[in-house]
Amino acid sequence: MKPLAPDDELWGALDEGALLTEILDDFYTRVYADPDLSPFFEGTDPEWIRQKQYSFLHSKFTGQDTYFGNRPRNAHHWMVISHELFDHRLDLMRRCLRDAELPPRLVERWIAYEEVFRKQIVKPAPVPLKVGGVPRPLEGLETLVIEVGSLCDQCGEPIDQGQQAQYHVRTGALYCTSCRPLSYS
Repeated sequence: MKPLAPDDELWGALDEGALLTEILDDFYTRVYADPDLSPFFEGTDPEWIRQKQYSFLHSKFTGQDTYFGNRPRNAHHWMVISHELFDHRLDLMRRCLRDAELPPRLVERWIAYEEVFRKQIVKPAPVPLKVGGVPRPLEGLETLVIEVGSLCDQCGEPIDQGQQAQYHVRTGALYCTSCRPLSYS
């Protein structure tokens, strides 16, 4: 996969990020309402998702090291995404970009950034998360000590820094010591 070069013209048309925020607000409002896409975001905070995507796109469009999350392969490792679903998402993004009045040539340049990651995201079955190049199991729970405070995905209660918790190795769902996952399939 050949990475795309930063695009100063696209970043400028995005008003140095202000329009990017508006586009992502519109896009994720549509995604969370879409029956085909919303299941992938169940239990996730829309604002957190928007911020992660903003940071990722900012780094791609500008070449600045502003994104510190999982790369697309690991972020989507557990998701089964077909070419048709990937295309559906791209069509939704195109509509948002057009509604934001981004010039057609820049819409297609944006979409070209997304297409670079198709091979990492589209797959017929989940693939293991890789940490340090080592594949992790797809199923099961592991125990960890929380380094940054979080919330239990089952009961919503805080899990403070230094506390133990369990997480599902494929989905990343996090459980406090009072909760046991109902299911982790």
